[in-house]
Parts: sequence; structure tokens; C-alpha cells
Amino acid sequence: MTRDLVSGCILLVFSIVYYLAASAIPISLLADSVGAQGLPKSYGIALGILSALLIAQALYARWRGAPVVDAANAAVARRRDKAGALRAAGMLAIGIGYVLLLPWLGYALCLALLIATTVWYQERHYRHKVWPLAIGGAVVFWLIFVQLLQIAEPSGFWPSLF
Repeated sequence: MTRDLVSGCILLVFSIVYYLAASAIPISLLADSVGAQGLPKSYGIALGILSALLIAQALYARWRGAPVVDAANAAVARRRDKAGALRAAGMLAIGIGYVLLLPWLGYALCLALLIATTVWYQERHYRHKVWPLAIGGAVVFWLIFVQLLQIAEPSGFWPSLF
């Protein structure tokens, strides 16, 4: 089995579980026509469709016949795959760090750190713009989610200092 086929199958199972979890979100009396389930269910459906396309692409490539790859190109492809996997693992680590630090540092500071770390990690030639982007992005998202939409976000330990 190819990586694409295995990945597609795993993601398809994940999309089904995600959709079922989204369906279990309770319906509120204040919900609009879409409700709290709307966007998560849409994500589950989109992931399922993309997973099915990945599976179909892998099966079509197998049916058509795999191209012959020489040893030099295979080594380059393995190095590229390893670098991509390490880069994805780095992004996952950044996301995990954000989730773990959020209750203690608060939404605004964690969001600024998340944006700064992501910009630094993904686009190293923008290093001189990291902190303006991070602070500006954190302020914009804080204004949207906390002020405009009135979504309660963790404030961290900062309010207890003042």
C-alpha cells in the first residue's frame, strides 16, 4: 500500500469520527439556522471528500502502474519526505505548545507567541517583521473574538497581577 492510500484511509476514518463528534454538539435555543454544529460538520464533510479523493488518486496511480524511479531520485524523494515530515512535526509542536500555554499565559499573549513562532518557523526571511505581525495579528483576533463576538477566552495570570 502507498502512503497516500494509507493516509487517505486514516483521514477518512478521522473525518467520520469528527463528523459524529460534531453531530453530538447540543443544539441551543439561541442557535441560528446553521447552529453550533454547522461549521464543524462542514469541516468533517470537507475532510471526508478530500480523503476520498486522496484514496481515489492513490488507487488510480496503482492501477495505472507506478513509474520506475532510479536510486538517486528515490534518495532525493526520501530526504524531501523526511524534511516535510519534520516540518509538519514542528508545526504540530507549535500548536501543542499554544494549547498547553493558553490557560496560563492567556489568549492575547499566547496568540502573539503562536503567530510569531509560526512566522519565524515557516518564513524565515520575514524575521524582521515577526513581532509587528504577531502583535498586530493578536490584537485583531482579540478584537474580533473577545470584543466583537463576545467569546470568553482565557485571560491567564495577568489580571491577578493588577
